[in-house]
Amino acid sequence: MLNDKPTYNIKVVLKETGIKADVLRAWERRYGLPMPQRSPGGHRQYSQRDIATIKWLIARQKEGLSISNAVEHWKGFEAEGRDPLGDHQNLESAPLTRVSPDSTLDVLRNKWLSECKSFNESAAEQILNQAFSLYPIEMVVSQIMQSGLRDLGELWFNGDTTVQQEHFTSALALRRMETLISATPPPTQPQTILLACPTEEWHTFSLVVLNLLLRRKGYHVVFLGANVPSVHLIEAVENIHPDLVVLASQQLTSASNLQKTAQVLSRNHTQAAYGGRVFNTVPALLERMPAHFLGTTIEDSLLMIEQLLQSPRSIPKVEDVPHGYRQLAQEFIEKRSLIEAGTLDALKLNGISTEYLSIANLHFGNELASALELGNVDYLAADLIWLKGLLSRHNVPPSQLNSYLKTYGESLRRILNGHSALFTNWLDAIIE
Repeated sequence: MLNDKPTYNIKVVLKETGIKADVLRAWERRYGLPMPQRSPGGHRQYSQRDIATIKWLIARQKEGLSISNAVEHWKGFEAEGRDPLGDHQNLESAPLTRVSPDSTLDVLRNKWLSECKSFNESAAEQILNQAFSLYPIEMVVSQIMQSGLRDLGELWFNGDTTVQQEHFTSALALRRMETLISATPPPTQPQTILLACPTEEWHTFSLVVLNLLLRRKGYHVVFLGANVPSVHLIEAVENIHPDLVVLASQQLTSASNLQKTAQVLSRNHTQAAYGGRVFNTVPALLERMPAHFLGTTIEDSLLMIEQLLQSPRSIPKVEDVPHGYRQLAQEFIEKRSLIEAGTLDALKLNGISTEYLSIANLHFGNELASALELGNVDYLAADLIWLKGLLSRHNVPPSQLNSYLKTYGESLRRILNGHSALFTNWLDAIIE
């Protein structure tokens, strides 16, 4: 067994491994590997295991890997609870497993999803173990787990999978992410990043991925998770004093809450950034957010975060919500229950089943309120596609959706006394 006792100074390590001092220091600073202890005088002291670690990394480089990829393999082994050094007597000669055609990222992702859909936990975990032994953690997390969950969401939208299958897969992925996060080394960067989802946002996986990747880059991350009310987030900011607050929204409802939180952070001169699926599908929303957009991918987000930490920027200027929208949003929220009840009553009088339209009523009302608060009913266009998919999965014909929307508009006109033209004119134009 390799000795962990810090015994050797840097001169011994350089002679034993052949590595250059500046390269070794760069590895330690950038990747946290190896992690020598310090003498009382502040000098580095290395163990036998540290020397073996350096030899292992050098051997991986000789095989053609970059140092960053070699470190990813090392951390992948650790995340699985395996010792990367293994048989330390053959460190320099033991090659990494080569990727066969049936072990590509696409193949492994499809296999993992198949086992998850079958509720086969052990098989799904074994596939992830195989992936982590072949690929860097970042690639497995983004191209198998995150992409797999996105694929599963599309399958659910098209009626090809169930809510139970999606929840099982999400829980399995989150559990593995927690294991990876717990294995990250202590922070090496001075900055602190706070991550949170605004009120009514419950989908956290993209933010969990960001949590892992930022920690692996050495940042101190405070993760608050889902559905964080603005007042609680501000309390946390006042206690933590983060260098950057990152918010994530996947749907229009939480995007409206994200905007409100970003406005408070802006007034408090706290640097904030944001991202999420809804901003990719409705890019016009960027005009309303008083914070920095991180981009459409995890890679873009990491790059932007590092740029904001290195060179803080002024808060982007945003367009004000037109007065008519603010007034209509307030009236709609006050009288929403009457509007929705009137819609369902009218549909029943016309002999239309409202079993699943009640679900549509709840969802559509939430999204409409958010679109009005954000100042543009056009933001609802993408949501109507989702609504049609929701109803089609319950065998509700498109014509019934049109009847629902038309009746909803009539209820709005009646209860809001004609003040609803901003929305109802738009609705009349899109009803087929």
